[in-house]
Amino acid sequence: MEGRHSPKHAAPTRSSRRTERPERTEYRQREAAPVREKLPRRNRPVWQLIIQDILLTGLVLCVFATFHHVIPRLTAKNVQMPTPSSVIGSPAPTETSAPEETAPENTPEPTPEVIDNRTEWQKKFAEHFTEEVVITENSYTSPNIAITMSTITIDDPSPTVCYVADIYIAQIENFQTYWANGQLSYYGEENSLSMAINSGAILSINGDYADNQRSGFLVRNGELYYSDQTTYDICVLYYDGSMETFSPSEYAVDDILAKAPYQVWKFGPELLDENGQPKQSYNTSDAISWENPRSGIGYYEPGHYCFITVDGRQNGYSRGLEIDRFAKLFADLGCTVAYNLDGGQSAVMTFDQRVYNQPYLGGRNSGDILLIRELPESTEGGEGE
Repeated sequence: MEGRHSPKHAAPTRSSRRTERPERTEYRQREAAPVREKLPRRNRPVWQLIIQDILLTGLVLCVFATFHHVIPRLTAKNVQMPTPSSVIGSPAPTETSAPEETAPENTPEPTPEVIDNRTEWQKKFAEHFTEEVVITENSYTSPNIAITMSTITIDDPSPTVCYVADIYIAQIENFQTYWANGQLSYYGEENSLSMAINSGAILSINGDYADNQRSGFLVRNGELYYSDQTTYDICVLYYDGSMETFSPSEYAVDDILAKAPYQVWKFGPELLDENGQPKQSYNTSDAISWENPRSGIGYYEPGHYCFITVDGRQNGYSRGLEIDRFAKLFADLGCTVAYNLDGGQSAVMTFDQRVYNQPYLGGRNSGDILLIRELPESTEGGEGE
């Protein structure tokens, strides 16, 4: 048994301690080196952070576009869209006929018989209609339709150009919608001008992106396609010419169907409150609320409407409008109801068989349009569907 002071446990001599110190020092230096590497690094330059944010934002947008636009289009050919499940009955037609059927050709003043045969709206808005078709660069008038085009520039702080079509019609059927390629199909698309020409439109704006809808509440030209409650605000145009907008909690589908809807649009949001003033909040996403090119419809009274298309995303020409500023434009014009339709690159207005606004990147194909047209029997040479 080794003793406590045996050579094996002998305390190191002075000389041995001196020889061990360099080893301990060297060990401590090796251990301390990583500590210096963990000292705070200098912040990256601001320009690098900006570029990084731009790249990340672009990546997010690309992923969104892939799932929201590209993939649905790749599968669209395999999706069967419904045919109208029913035709919603319109009120009994009046026993009036178009003025041309009773008035002698080229008569400058209407005869008493023609006056008697005028529709209620023709009589009410008589000062806006003309006995013959008169077309100028920025207007169209006939016995059945009166359209006046105007341009409004809003400067706050940079300019935004808005195209306004003031519309009077003789009967509700002068206001129609038209599907791309003539029928509803999933992601069916067509150039807006082509749709306007094929439908015989005098005036048109893009619709509500209905070609990507497979549910919700959808009525077009009196035909019912879907009758499901939706989380979107809707806009209803009735056969009597009145128009209403609703948030999802404000309506029941059966109640609206009982009132004979002629058109039901689902995009939104609704823009004005019950007093015809801009709403305090809007049922939409931030992306739609920001400055954008826009299209929308406004209502004054039965037979009197307006279409508005706003150009945007074009520096030095037109930046676009936020949703609340768009609502204020309709209120300033005196509308009592207004509704936001699809916008962005889809925002296209046509008039007299030409694109009237300057769409972002030239516009793009869309699924449907809202249009004003003569009925086939109304004017000579009128086109039917």
